[in-house]
Amino acid sequence: MYISDSRKRRRNQRRNRILMFGALVIVVAFLVLRQPGLVPNPFQPTPTPTPSPANFLLAADVAYQDGRLEDAITAYRDYLAVRPDEADSWAQMARLQVYNGAYKDALASARQAYKLAPDKPFNNAVLAWALDWNKNLNEAVEYAINAVDRDPQLPEGRAYLSEIYADLGNWKRAEEEGLEAVRLDPKNVDGQRALAYAYHVQGKYQEAIAAYQDAVASHPKLAWLYYESGLNYSALEDYAAATDAYRKAIQVNPKFSQAYDALGWAYYYQDDPERAIIELQKAVELNPDNGEAFAHLGMALYRRQRFEDAVEPLKKGIELGVQNEAYYFTLGLAYLYGEPRNCPDAEIWFQKALDMNPNSQPALVGMRTCAQS
Repeated sequence: MYISDSRKRRRNQRRNRILMFGALVIVVAFLVLRQPGLVPNPFQPTPTPTPSPANFLLAADVAYQDGRLEDAITAYRDYLAVRPDEADSWAQMARLQVYNGAYKDALASARQAYKLAPDKPFNNAVLAWALDWNKNLNEAVEYAINAVDRDPQLPEGRAYLSEIYADLGNWKRAEEEGLEAVRLDPKNVDGQRALAYAYHVQGKYQEAIAAYQDAVASHPKLAWLYYESGLNYSALEDYAAATDAYRKAIQVNPKFSQAYDALGWAYYYQDDPERAIIELQKAVELNPDNGEAFAHLGMALYRRQRFEDAVEPLKKGIELGVQNEAYYFTLGLAYLYGEPRNCPDAEIWFQKALDMNPNSQPALVGMRTCAQS
């Protein structure tokens, strides 16, 4: 059957329209592909959005509430890397650095906060606290008083002034300022801790423990509170309670060198030198600059009659600045009873003990023993 001319024309027209449409699609696709960004490239990595600076502050607060002080400090550092002029964040970081035992870093951060905003009472207060922990009490008390004068209602100002008064030996004013800090804000952990410390330096250990319990209730995951609470139990010779407090501090912060030191020393006083040695070794591993922990380790090793092993940690502790008659004569005795006996070195340390206390009986006995040998 033959196809008529009109049907042929319609078929040709339809074919031409299809060809034109196909050509148009090709042209449009070509133009689109030439425009960067219009079509995603599956072989390019997906860009990661830059975190908002506010996220760092949120992370810092979450970490602080969870007791992860190092993580909180890191979050503040990340925030300050993009917002270096935020005085409040420098001050908050300095506060956490004090609680984390980074006293020199705390002072640097506090000075930066003060430099950026010297009129803010909180910045004056935190700088005072950091100076106190760096043993600069005269400068510290000036900044603390300035903070309180600028804002008498600032609980942190009262709290840090309380602690500085306690370190200056003005115990009456320390207790008054601590009580005022707690009155201004009964849930302020710095105020509660300052009041506890004011009681501690006066030997009011039961009152101090009660105040620390209030502080723990306000912040259950601040390791420092358990540690200082334990010091009061140790002062009362309640070593079981002290041990429990130190272990809670370590549970919150497994890198807390001072808590391991205190725990080991509590075991030492419970006549358990084996456990003491284990905890004290952890203390010096975590902080090789902890002179007290080295000296305590040497004392525990001597108690265990490991005389030769006791020599180096005792010497290291003394080199790091600890001065104590007992450490001196114990080092002398370690030289005396070790193998081989070393009286020349022993006599040096017996004499240092006698320089500190001319009536030191262990040193006098050691001297006589060496003289007779």
